[in-house]
Amino acid sequence: MSTRTVSEIRADRAAKASRALTALLAVTAYAVSWIVRRSWRRLFPFYWVLAELVVASVAGPLGVSWQTVAILALAIAATAAGWRARSRAVRAWRAAIAVVLGTFAVATVAAGGPDAMAAHPTLTIFGPTLAGVVLGWPWWHHLRQRPPEPEPAPQETPVVVDEPTVDPLTAHWQQRWQHEVVGQGVCTGTTLTRAVNPRPGVTEALIRLAPNTKPGPLLKAGTDVEVALDLDEGTVGWRSTGKTARLQIIIVERSHILDGVAWTGPTYADGRCEIARFTDGSPGHWIVSRPNFGVLGGLVVGSSGSGKSRALGALIANLLEGGVQVAVGDPQNGQSLPAWKDAVEYHPGVDKTSLLGRRVHAEIMRRSKLLADAGVDAFDENDPRVKALGLRAFVVIIDECQLVLIPNTPIVALFEQAAETMRKTGVGLVLATQLPQMRSLGGSVRLRDALVAGNALILRLSNRGSGTTILPDDFVGNPFTIEREIDGKTTAGMGYLRHSNRVGMLCRVPFLDEAAAAAASPRVPVRWNVPEIDPASPIVLPGHRAPAKAATTMGGGSAVDRLRAAFGGGRKPTTVVEQVAQPQTSAEWVLACLRRGPASAQALLDRPDCPVNQAQLYAVLARLKDSGRITPPAQRGGPFTIAG
Repeated sequence: MSTRTVSEIRADRAAKASRALTALLAVTAYAVSWIVRRSWRRLFPFYWVLAELVVASVAGPLGVSWQTVAILALAIAATAAGWRARSRAVRAWRAAIAVVLGTFAVATVAAGGPDAMAAHPTLTIFGPTLAGVVLGWPWWHHLRQRPPEPEPAPQETPVVVDEPTVDPLTAHWQQRWQHEVVGQGVCTGTTLTRAVNPRPGVTEALIRLAPNTKPGPLLKAGTDVEVALDLDEGTVGWRSTGKTARLQIIIVERSHILDGVAWTGPTYADGRCEIARFTDGSPGHWIVSRPNFGVLGGLVVGSSGSGKSRALGALIANLLEGGVQVAVGDPQNGQSLPAWKDAVEYHPGVDKTSLLGRRVHAEIMRRSKLLADAGVDAFDENDPRVKALGLRAFVVIIDECQLVLIPNTPIVALFEQAAETMRKTGVGLVLATQLPQMRSLGGSVRLRDALVAGNALILRLSNRGSGTTILPDDFVGNPFTIEREIDGKTTAGMGYLRHSNRVGMLCRVPFLDEAAAAAASPRVPVRWNVPEIDPASPIVLPGHRAPAKAATTMGGGSAVDRLRAAFGGGRKPTTVVEQVAQPQTSAEWVLACLRRGPASAQALLDRPDCPVNQAQLYAVLARLKDSGRITPPAQRGGPFTIAG
């Protein structure tokens, strides 16, 4: 058994008392800190009052004069007035609190300090407290209107979130887009979010659209973007991303086609081939066929010297390389595509080209029956059933088609039916013309729509001409503004590709030596499933009866008969379009049209059976008006009516 001395017992008790006191002080300190932390916002005005009472009570025993307290109060007021705040009113409010409570402190110290507080507690204690409550009202009102956010627990470590970094290229184009494009009222409601440089001088950027911003008008704003960014013509193109809220824009600061595009040989693969090169250096494809979809046709439009023949030559070279059967119709008796006479099945002259069109129609109808009997829904050259029938892809190209497709002749209806049926039979029809008018396609909107549903290459055009334009309704670009030369360099081959991933951007057909390309191309003989067409036979559409007389069909008769039929002379052939009863003169034709209802000069000119051109029509209208047989419109461009 151990024994302890008195001193050891006392030391042990003192240690326990010290530990208990330390624990009590710690608990007291934590409680005070917790109370202060939880209540300091609500009790903050009373802290101001407590500070004033402490200064007033300790200034006397410490020997601090009232002048020193006054200087200290003024310094606090100046600090409160000059410290940063949300407004000047807040600064003035803080200074007023310091001045009022400082005045109470100075007066209490001057009156005797603690003695004065004991002698006059109402004035020296309750006075500052009441002033603190009144002056603290704005503070409590602020807490009630905007309650403070809870403070994080002491053990929690704030999470630092890194801001997404923007690469210098994107930041550069974001600033340019915002200030030079959107800031000028172009492409409003858009934001550039990302930019990359796939090639030197080319920027591909992603554009974010704000709600209620339609992407359609943006696709036609490429010219305005070029003006805003001071770029060359046709150097801005758009590409769909599959999301309505996002578009991709391609901006070219250094053209890859201005000095021309070299021909490097056929590129036919997987039913498509490169027929042009865009300004940014990317390929522009012509879609020949798609798996389980069929063969597509197209439309090529370009003025003389625009590179139309070169484009057709590049197309033929690629088709032959891909093993596609090709037949060419040339109404100009061998002047169109002369280099390909020995490489493809060639039909020179208007009559032979017309017979080619009729035979193609018969081939399409025959293939349609063969494929239907075999249970084939759409032509696919790799389908065993198609191979068993011996059918291969077949493309027919007719240059200067306006010489064959005369308005109000039955061959126009024949071409319409062929173009609308050809895809599933493996036949593609490609028409080319110099004139951007619907009359070049016989006035048939159906034929135009069937062709441009496949491909459309629009090269430089000289003028819009009269009548309805041949360009598709959703076409983006302005081929009429392309000059023949830019800085002494020819623009031959420049144009626009519809259905491309560079909407509104210029492209250029490669410079092709047609003679050399034709000599190097393989020979692919055409295998017909129908016999040649008898020139004397009438044109009969499936489901229609043959006319009793067929002297004025496009398959027979002389060129004089066809011209007479085109301009209203002689007997009109049977056609599937509704037309006015055949008059003897152009004036009688106009009167017959107006008897059906009022019509403007443009409406008369747009009719497929109009027998005169624009100048002749205006002359006829003037004569009829002067003779009093028709009444002119009340305003320019309005409808004419029958007089009386």
